[in-house]
Amino acid sequence: MKFKTLLFSLLVANILFAYEQMPQNASHGNFIDKNKWKNLDRNWVYCESGLNQDFININTKKATSKNHSLEFNYTNDSFGLINDGYTIKMHFASNGSHIVLDNIGYNLSHFHFHTPSKISINNQSYPLEIHFSHVSQKGDIIVVALLLQEGRENPFIKKIIRALPKKEGDKLYVQGLNANELLPNNIDSFYIFKNQLNKPCNQEITWIILKENTQASKEQIQAIQDLMGKNKELKTKNISKIEESN
Repeated sequence: MKFKTLLFSLLVANILFAYEQMPQNASHGNFIDKNKWKNLDRNWVYCESGLNQDFININTKKATSKNHSLEFNYTNDSFGLINDGYTIKMHFASNGSHIVLDNIGYNLSHFHFHTPSKISINNQSYPLEIHFSHVSQKGDIIVVALLLQEGRENPFIKKIIRALPKKEGDKLYVQGLNANELLPNNIDSFYIFKNQLNKPCNQEITWIILKENTQASKEQIQAIQDLMGKNKELKTKNISKIEESN
């Protein structure tokens, strides 16, 4: 029995080591050639981290009602936590987690943090925001945004907070977590809109903003904020073409 446990541990370690050696394409979650990766523009590497993404304010009074079907299918997985110098990303060791929006599947590539929030609703910002980044087989990107208020301790963040990599380029691994733990009870009510990233990224992204918020403690928010990079050149973009699904 001990031999089987040791063999399994070595297998997992080898998988995670291979995962670490193969950086992921920031726009589509696919693996690319290592030499091409290191020659990419630094800003391109940070596209999905949000370095080049302006702050967004949505005016919900101008939202039009349209029902969309949205399903979350997040499973237990191993996470690679990466400090890219701007945010903390949590990548997945497998491709089991996904969402289905209007009968189209999108694999969960990773999620990352912003503090303060990149998105404000009717000019109200939040101390913490999580972006769940998904990509379809065609390469279409959906980002689900979860806004967090200061309040009680967040159970999921509690599990990972000691593993948050402190320096740019650091990578750590956590096993047996499920991103479902971060989601609010009501995942059927949300705002949805499209917006293009700033250059050099240029992708059009579909944004889903969950209406129900969750909470994290003041200490947890501060711990994440201490690791965040800054981009003082960002502006605020007002979005008025929004759909509301209940």
